[in-house]
Amino acid sequence: MAQRLLKKVVMGILLSALAALPAGATPPDADTGAAPNGGGCYPIGINPNLFDFLNLVNPEWAPVINGMTVDSTPVTIHGTVDTFHGDTGGDFPATHVTSDAVWEITLDPADVDRAGTGNPAGHMGFEWEHGSLQSFAWPGQGDKIVGLGRWIFDCGHPGSTPGNCSTTTTQACILDSDCKPPTCGSCVSGETCVGEHFNYETEMHPPQALATIRAGRGGVIRRGVNPSPVLATRTDIFVSADGGAVGDRCILTHRAQGTDLIGINCFPLSQPVAPINSQDFVFDIPLPPKPASGSPIGVGLIVRPAPGGIAAKIRARRRALDPVPHVAVTVRMTKKVHGVLPTGFAGTIFAGWRHDTTPLTHVRVTLQSIEINNRLKPIIPVSPKTCSATGPSCSTDADCTNPERPSCLFLGGTSKSCQRPCATNTDCRPPTCLTCGMNDTCLGAGPVDEWAMQMAMNGEWQRLTGLGSVTTPTSAGGAFIVPQTLVYDQFLPASGAVRIQAHGISKECVDHMLDKGLGADLAEQGLTKGIDCLTSRGHTAFGGSQSHSPGKIDQTYPGPDFGAGISGSMDYVVPSAGSDPGQCSITSTILCVFDEDCPSGESCSIVNPAYQLHYRIERVP
Repeated sequence: MAQRLLKKVVMGILLSALAALPAGATPPDADTGAAPNGGGCYPIGINPNLFDFLNLVNPEWAPVINGMTVDSTPVTIHGTVDTFHGDTGGDFPATHVTSDAVWEITLDPADVDRAGTGNPAGHMGFEWEHGSLQSFAWPGQGDKIVGLGRWIFDCGHPGSTPGNCSTTTTQACILDSDCKPPTCGSCVSGETCVGEHFNYETEMHPPQALATIRAGRGGVIRRGVNPSPVLATRTDIFVSADGGAVGDRCILTHRAQGTDLIGINCFPLSQPVAPINSQDFVFDIPLPPKPASGSPIGVGLIVRPAPGGIAAKIRARRRALDPVPHVAVTVRMTKKVHGVLPTGFAGTIFAGWRHDTTPLTHVRVTLQSIEINNRLKPIIPVSPKTCSATGPSCSTDADCTNPERPSCLFLGGTSKSCQRPCATNTDCRPPTCLTCGMNDTCLGAGPVDEWAMQMAMNGEWQRLTGLGSVTTPTSAGGAFIVPQTLVYDQFLPASGAVRIQAHGISKECVDHMLDKGLGADLAEQGLTKGIDCLTSRGHTAFGGSQSHSPGKIDQTYPGPDFGAGISGSMDYVVPSAGSDPGQCSITSTILCVFDEDCPSGESCSIVNPAYQLHYRIERVP
């Protein structure tokens, strides 16, 4: 056993060293992410129990290089965005402040070695908690991105391929412990697991700096009174030490046992690990095609309030004489500002040719409202609020104080307050009964009425507002309308288009477990309901599967009209597609999420749409 472990650790060190080689070197082997091979991820065996799953988030992310450490040297990665989503929930709550914004990219040729053997070829995911990444910098499909940050293995999704025990070859295994009783009663002493593989994917999670580079639109690159926009590349820049929970040392520290996570509360976060002042953020901005008549490069800068309050200085150098003209940008995170190191940067650069005469149309999209036809909420909450977890309904502890007490009332040998078999009062109190307290309490999350939605025009995203309490409709045919005031302004060439996208989530109780330790969440809901809530949707490591997706909208309006019509202004009502259930199969006036929401014998059927967006497209003179 010791020799095999030493061999695995040596292999992990060697392959990690290969992963540290410059671009063009051998991509990191996904197997090196596992702790038995020297990595920082802790896989689970072939027959895990519920609490074994905690090992998958202990930690949930580990550096590709020196995986058993927390600190890592940031790397820079370039690529093109294939897909993006903002807040759609589903992340393990005890390791997140907010759920992740996620974008998948096709890596630039020079960076393909950053994709490990567990990744789809040439592809990698980027993740940054949506609450920590300002929405103006969220990328859209087709945008180029440059990210600087943590290069990690995603431990929470190992995708393990079982091997077999070294002697009892008919016994499947993932860990050496799978080749011992009780998992393998017929295995002999000293057997090990051979031939297993771990398909850990590499990610940048999170970046500490991001440049989202958007082509195909115009911008202002001159100073003066009412300067005209020209065709320009827009680049949104965001630098921050706030990566959410994945950027905090407490969350990233491995604990001796997965169950130790229940007693640890890292919130509020206080130990950011991103070394944002250790190096400058450097990247290039490509330019639109150069006009035939020639022209100098122009650069326009919009500075936004910086995370932390101290904005870095930015340097943009025009490289007009290079074989491929561009603007070289440096966000000077290592240079002090009035004697103090910067805390971040947020801003937008427009770069183009000053004398470009390409005609541009000012197009404005205004989101007027969202009309919700189905709340996508279960009739009975996943984690209802009841006294002592299984008693009568309640709102606060005061509803449970009399006459409920954790005592055995000998009513058929069942405690009234704890709803469990008992013989004496001590059977109804900790540690014998973990759901019983010295005073009866109101446990559970109760109804969750919140939605989260986001909409984009050509990949420029904004969050919808006013969705904290979606309380109607309760029956088919009704509607819950929330006015909106989101406005998008872009200058587009005739060859361009307006693409409207929207997606989101009808939140479940697991989305309200965020930003707290696991133990605190279980104490608020009780063990049984806390586990029900934890698995109500999302993280596959814990069996989450009950998604409440309102569906998506994806509409394109080509130029030169851009959907504004002959009059120059058109209103649209666009329904979502691909939403979850629905309404009951026979009693169609009853809205539902689960079959259990419907009368006996009926099922919950998918009926689109869950919502509609009302928006206006206009060409502005």
